[in-house]
Amino acid sequence: MLYDDVGSSRESESESVPVSCDAPSEDRAWGKTMNATYIFSFTEPISPEQLVKLFKQTGWANARDPLEIQQMLDRSHFTLGVWDEDHLIGFSRVITDDRYRALIDDVVVDSAYRGQGIASEMLDKLLKRMQHIEEIMLDCAPELEGFYGRFGFQAKRSSSLLLRNPR
Repeated sequence: MLYDDVGSSRESESESVPVSCDAPSEDRAWGKTMNATYIFSFTEPISPEQLVKLFKQTGWANARDPLEIQQMLDRSHFTLGVWDEDHLIGFSRVITDDRYRALIDDVVVDSAYRGQGIASEMLDKLLKRMQHIEEIMLDCAPELEGFYGRFGFQAKRSSSLLLRNPR
């Protein structure tokens, strides 16, 4: 389990430019990552079928059922999708009480788009949206602790417990 020290500063590997069409907002913006421009959106609808394609590229979510994914989407506090035109290339979601605790879950980027700063831009946008929350947690593979550490997350191994219910 990693926790964000909300008071720490974060630097992005990418540059974010506000939307110049329709209505500019923090919920939908162009994100410039290295040499490409994608749409980062907290409001664009995401279908379970689009997520199944992303999740199949992971070792931890590759067998999720579309009906259960819809339930997950409906019950998440908010989601962030990253789009290359109409193709979903990145996704994350947050579960929170909106004051004391938040959990960032399912940070995933399409394998064909990795290494372009998309995950960094996603984290910047998620953390900016949650600056008022006391503690932000996430789980990650040990080899990703350095990546998340650049955003202020620190390993905290003393008290994390997990109960996995049989399916």
